[in-house]
Amino acid sequence: MALTSRLDTPMESLGARLVLATLSFCLVFTLLAIAVLTLSAWKVGVAAMTSELTQIEQVYQATLSKSIWEMDRESLQTHLDSAASVPAVGQVTLKITSANRAPEILVRTSAGWSASSWAPTRRLALVYEPYPGARETLGELALYGDERVLWARLRGEVSTIIVTQVVQSLLLAGLIMLMFTRLVTVHVQRIASHLGQLAPSNLGQALVLNRKKLHHDELTLLVTGVNQLQGSLAEYLAKQQRFEHELAEHRDRLAGLVQERTAELEALSAAQHVVLTLSNRLIHAPLAEFDHYNFECLRDIAQRLDASDALWYVLEPNGTEYRVFLAWHANASPVPLAEPLRVGGWPRLLDELARDDLLTFPSQAALANSITPGEAAPFAALRLEATAFAMLRGVDEQFGFLVFGKRMAVSSWRSDELALLAMTSQMLLQSARHKAQLVDISETQHALQTANTRLENLSRTDPLTELPNRRHFDEVKETEFRRARRTGQPLSLLICDIDFFKGYNDTYGHALGDQCLCAVAGALRASLRRAGDLVARIGGEEFAVLLPAATQETALKLAEYFRQAVADLTILHAASSVAGHVTISIGLAVLAADGVDNFDALFKQADQALYRAKAGGRNRVVCAVPVKDILDEKEES
Repeated sequence: MALTSRLDTPMESLGARLVLATLSFCLVFTLLAIAVLTLSAWKVGVAAMTSELTQIEQVYQATLSKSIWEMDRESLQTHLDSAASVPAVGQVTLKITSANRAPEILVRTSAGWSASSWAPTRRLALVYEPYPGARETLGELALYGDERVLWARLRGEVSTIIVTQVVQSLLLAGLIMLMFTRLVTVHVQRIASHLGQLAPSNLGQALVLNRKKLHHDELTLLVTGVNQLQGSLAEYLAKQQRFEHELAEHRDRLAGLVQERTAELEALSAAQHVVLTLSNRLIHAPLAEFDHYNFECLRDIAQRLDASDALWYVLEPNGTEYRVFLAWHANASPVPLAEPLRVGGWPRLLDELARDDLLTFPSQAALANSITPGEAAPFAALRLEATAFAMLRGVDEQFGFLVFGKRMAVSSWRSDELALLAMTSQMLLQSARHKAQLVDISETQHALQTANTRLENLSRTDPLTELPNRRHFDEVKETEFRRARRTGQPLSLLICDIDFFKGYNDTYGHALGDQCLCAVAGALRASLRRAGDLVARIGGEEFAVLLPAATQETALKLAEYFRQAVADLTILHAASSVAGHVTISIGLAVLAADGVDNFDALFKQADQALYRAKAGGRNRVVCAVPVKDILDEKEES
C-alpha cells in the first residue's frame, strides 16, 4: 500500500535530471573552455600585433634613417604619418639625436589612443651608412600597439567560441536524453510497475523486460536480482510462519526463565550492595578496631548466606599449621572452637584450593568423598553439613581461607550465593592487605617521627661543641627581641671570640683546636645561671650569649664570669701575646626602651664592642656605646 501510494505521487524524470546534470557540467566546461580559448586568442592577437609592428619597423627603418641623414623634413613627416595610420599602431615616437643639439622628439598618436601595458611596444635604433664601413646612430623609433584593436579582434573570436560551445552542449544533452530514454527509462518504469504490484500471493511471478536477447548489461543483472529477491522473500515468509509458531511455544517458557533470572539478579544486586557497604566500613576502620570490623563483616556475610558458622583460618608464622583467626557461630549454645590444623594434615583440601579458590560441598558426605574423612573430621565436629571454602591469596600473599557452614544439607549452592562468596573472599583479601598496609604505615610514621625529631635536634645543634648552632640562635633571637620590645624589658647580647685562635691552630694543630673549642663551649655552657639564657656557636671561634631581661649591670657581671671561666681552664696558648693560656674577648650590647628597631642593629653594636675589646688589648669585656653617648661625644668635639 505504501509503495502504491508513492508510485501515485508525481515523479521526477531521471532523464531530465541527467540532462540537467549534463547541461550543468557543459556550462562549467564551456566557461572553462571559453576562458582558456579567450586567453589563447588574446595571446595570438598580441603575437599578431607584435608581428605587424615588426614589419612596420622593417619597412620604415631605412626610409626614416635616410630622411634624418638628408634632413628631409617633408619626407620625414610623410613617413611618420604613414606609419601612424596603420590600424595596429596607437602611437609613433621618433627621437632624433645629434652631437651638437639636444634630442628632438616627433610623436604621432592615433585619435583616442591611451597608453596601456597590455599592447606590445617595439623600440628600434635608427642607423644609417652614408658610405660603406661608416655607421651612424641617428635616433630611436618607438612603436606602441593599440589595445583597442586587440579587444576588437578578441570580441570576434569570443563570440565564435561561445556559439560553438553552446551548440555542442545542447547537442550532447539531447543525445544523452534520447539514449537514456530508450535504453533505461522505459525499462525502469516497467520494473517499478512490476514491484508496485507485488504481494505475498504473487511472489512467484517473474519480472520480464521487452528487450532484445542480445543485451546483457546492468538491467539484466537488476532483473535477475529482483527475481532472486522475490524467491528469497517467498522462502522467508514460509520460514517466518514456522518461526512464529515456534516462538509462541517458547514465549511462556522464556517468561519463567526471565522470572528466575530476575530473582537471581535481584539477589546478586543485594549481595553486591552488602559487600560494598561492608567494604566501605573496612576502608574507614581504624587500625585499633580493624579485627572487630572484620568479625562483623564475617558475621553479616554468614547471616546473608543463612550459614550457622563462619571461620577464618590464617597460617601461623612458622608455616606449619593454621589457626582460627576469627570465628562466628549462630547457635546460642556453646560451640567448641576449632583446633589448629596442621598443614600436612590437609593435603587434599589444600591441593583443591590451590587449583580453585572457591570450593562448595552440598553435604558432609560430599566433602568427605572429595577430600578425606580425616580432613573433614574438624568440620563434622562442628556439625556442619553444607560447606564452602574460599582461599584468600594474592600473587605473593597468603592470608588463609574462609569456611562457611550450614547445619542442613542442600541440593547445591545457588549462583547468587557463589557470587557472594567470591566477592566476600576478594573483600576480605583486600581487607587483609589494607590492614597490613595500615600496620606498615603506622610503623613508618612512628619511625619517621623519631627520625624527624632527631634530625630537628641535629639541624639546631653544632656537631662539634653540641651547643645550639646559628640556626637555633636566629630563631630564638627574633622571639626574644619581639618579647623585649613588647614588654619593655631589657635584652642583653654578648659576642665572645677566642683570642689569637688562628695562632693556636697553627701552633697546636686543628685537632687540639677542636678540643679547645669544645672546652671553651663547655665553660660557657656551665657558666649560665638562668633558665632563659642561651649560648650558641655562631662562627668558627665566635660564640653568642643571649640574656633576656638582663640589665647592663647584670650582663656585665655575667660577661666577666664567662671570661674568668675560660681563663680558669688554663689551656696552654704559647702563641698568645695576652696571656700564656687561652682567653676570650667579649662585646656587650643592651637593648634599651628607646633603642634599635631590629636585632641586627643590636648585633652590630655588640660586634663593634667586641672590636673595641680586641683593639684595647683583648681578654676583656667592653660595653657598646649607647646612641645618646655617641651624639654627646660628637657635640663636644
